[in-house]
Amino acid sequence: MSNESFCFTSPLGPLMDEYLNIKRHQNVGVRGILTVFCELDQMPSVRRMQKLAITQDIYLEWLKNVNICSERTRYAKILIFRQFSQFMCHMGYASYIPLLPKRPKTSYIPHVYSEQEVKSLFNAIDNTLLQCRHNTTCLIGLPAIFRFLYYCGARVGEVLAIRNSDVNMQEGFVILKETKNRKHRLIPLNGQMKEVLCTYMHYRDKMPLASSAGPDSFLFVNHRGEQISRTAVYTRFKKMLKTCGITHVGHGEGPRVHDLRHTFAVHSVYHMVKSGMDVYTAWPVISTLLGHHDIYSTEHYVRLALEVYPDLYQAVGDKLSTIFPDI
Repeated sequence: MSNESFCFTSPLGPLMDEYLNIKRHQNVGVRGILTVFCELDQMPSVRRMQKLAITQDIYLEWLKNVNICSERTRYAKILIFRQFSQFMCHMGYASYIPLLPKRPKTSYIPHVYSEQEVKSLFNAIDNTLLQCRHNTTCLIGLPAIFRFLYYCGARVGEVLAIRNSDVNMQEGFVILKETKNRKHRLIPLNGQMKEVLCTYMHYRDKMPLASSAGPDSFLFVNHRGEQISRTAVYTRFKKMLKTCGITHVGHGEGPRVHDLRHTFAVHSVYHMVKSGMDVYTAWPVISTLLGHHDIYSTEHYVRLALEVYPDLYQAVGDKLSTIFPDI
């Protein structure tokens, strides 16, 4: 969905379009903003407003529907609403600016796959056979996708958005452009990962597709040459978990595809430190590969590595007390 394809019809429409254009020029993702704007645009009280202003009553009416969401989604939506109200005030329209609720803490504990579990998952997807032929299958790309997710800790959406022009096999790197923080990220490729991607591309280009190798085409495609969807990746991953005997709780409780990102971070910290790299050196390297704004966002993974691999305490010694005073 984009503001080019969605036409706002309420009196707030022009301001919504202007706000979206500003965010786009700032390279800010607007998917969440669009969701909130669509909700507001369809409210009867907004559609019949005589004066351009968001009142407290409008906010409370909108909030009734938001309250059915999870705490994290509710917080994110209220933040968007608040920022748009602030924008309206800046533009000279008196609008109610709601208080921001306390940021909810997630209770989810990431599942860090063991190295044996990772091998089992790869074996499961490598040995998967199609039960029936259909041109929307994405099975050809999944072995490479799951390996790349574990290889660099990228998010699913970042990997599925890679285009052929983002891949440089001669220099040995991939550029992630559609990232969470809208900053490009360069992923260096080792020999094994280059071989995985080259093998996939070799067989992909054998399919009778007009432009699968074109620079603007997506790297990972189904048999129609279309971008592989997140749903297809998630659905196949659940089947892989079952094949490997890894219990899938579901309902956001995992294990999830995204846990491959956590696993990459934890395994990387462990192997870097165990190979003799100073923890102060390893930390910013992991932070850069994960695409974090600063190294403090990576602190959680260092802590998680210590929980999964207690022997790291001996490897890093007294340095932990300067990083985490409460340890």
